[in-house]
Amino acid sequence: MIEPCRLGKAAASTLSGVLLAVIFLGCSASRSTETAATPGGQAPEVQAQNSASPQQSDFAGVWQGTTVANCGGNSPLPSRCNALQNVTITLIEGPKSNLIGKYSCAYGNMDCYHVNETGKVIGVTLNGARINIRVMMPDGTSCIFTGLNVNRTINGGYTCYAGGSLIEQGSWRARRSY
Repeated sequence: MIEPCRLGKAAASTLSGVLLAVIFLGCSASRSTETAATPGGQAPEVQAQNSASPQQSDFAGVWQGTTVANCGGNSPLPSRCNALQNVTITLIEGPKSNLIGKYSCAYGNMDCYHVNETGKVIGVTLNGARINIRVMMPDGTSCIFTGLNVNRTINGGYTCYAGGSLIEQGSWRARRSY
């Protein structure tokens, strides 16, 4: 009969450390940014290598396009069915090598939701040609714009929230103009 392997405390501790390192590296490779606690209680930002400038250069610039609100039974505001807005999202490289920017909305066939004509880009994540942009509006609502960049054109969608509740969603299409 083969006896099971027994590890001493030092070997078990080393094995645990290796497993934690593998788990941490595996998780950080799948995200653009991570935070990790340090012994002093601070949480420095750690950036994965795949979030470097080459992908950002594909997205930095001025994106002009339109949003069209969804209709149907799951639409939170039926009165905004097919509401068309002209939107511009400007993305620039920020001080920590991340994308930051601003948002503007103009009348299409209806006013911008809650007359939010401006906003601040508070987060951008990239995964290959896919982008997610989170915009904070002056009234505290936020919208997430997602899409796929093919030949300087993004096709995707958007979702807007107020206090965690869905207030509007629809399609988003934009072209990089600068």
